[in-house]
Amino acid sequence: METRILKGKPIAQAIRDDVSARVSALGGRGVAVTLAIVLAGDDEASKIYSRSIERAAGKLGIEATLVAVPAGAGGDAAARTVRGLSDDPAVGGIIVQQPLPDGIPATIVEEIHPAKDVDGATTASLGLLLAGRRGFAPATPLGVIEILRGSAISVSGRHVVIVGRSNVVGKPLANLLLRKSEHANATVTVCHTGTGDLRRHTLSADILVAAMGRPEAIRGDMIAEGAVVVDVGVTSIDDPTSERGYRMVGDVAFDEMIGRASAVTPVPGGVGSLTTALLLRNLVEAVEHAAG
Repeated sequence: METRILKGKPIAQAIRDDVSARVSALGGRGVAVTLAIVLAGDDEASKIYSRSIERAAGKLGIEATLVAVPAGAGGDAAARTVRGLSDDPAVGGIIVQQPLPDGIPATIVEEIHPAKDVDGATTASLGLLLAGRRGFAPATPLGVIEILRGSAISVSGRHVVIVGRSNVVGKPLANLLLRKSEHANATVTVCHTGTGDLRRHTLSADILVAAMGRPEAIRGDMIAEGAVVVDVGVTSIDDPTSERGYRMVGDVAFDEMIGRASAVTPVPGGVGSLTTALLLRNLVEAVEHAAG
């Protein structure tokens, strides 16, 4: 069987082109598109990711501002910072970078108004998603939807098995796929660490989404021939043959999918390529809605 490699970069570029056009249209109406990135503490990976979002936003005419919160500021001060941004009409959307340092609880994200929660991080946003009402979903599950849609793979009426039940991927993705809409309407099974006989479930999938954060846990004998496999996991593993001494792998044993799956996403270069573009699309939608 020939296996299609579902690459995310061309789809991400189409999303960026759309975002750029919409930002220009808003600018023509005198409406600026602004994103506040709250960065608490000194986590180096968070700093790198924040700057990458800032650069990507700038290329599309979006103003992204890094709002630093000292690690020792405490939860109350951090919450006031987020609340102030949420109340600021000049701020179109807000994200709070994770992980947060000790002393600053994750609950500070609850200070973001759902209309500005472009990362889909608050319990209010998750509740709106569950109820099928207007709100924002996290970028990674949206990336799964978009890479399938952009690759002309329909999910309607098909059995999608998601391995992983996190609040940032598994749960929101399940609810997105369950919606009665053109690019959803799937039958969904969610598996997790308490699932007995995982292989029995994964073998039943028309489309398998691996999102458990365990490198190469999904093997070739765990999928049905012809299944579509979407790999959300990203893990760095030691590799002495690499110049860097490590390589990035997903939750799927990629080489074992070739010749068995009808399509598979690579890591890197798959779903992860879409996340920043989709975050910025959420932002533009937030500003458009606020601007009427």
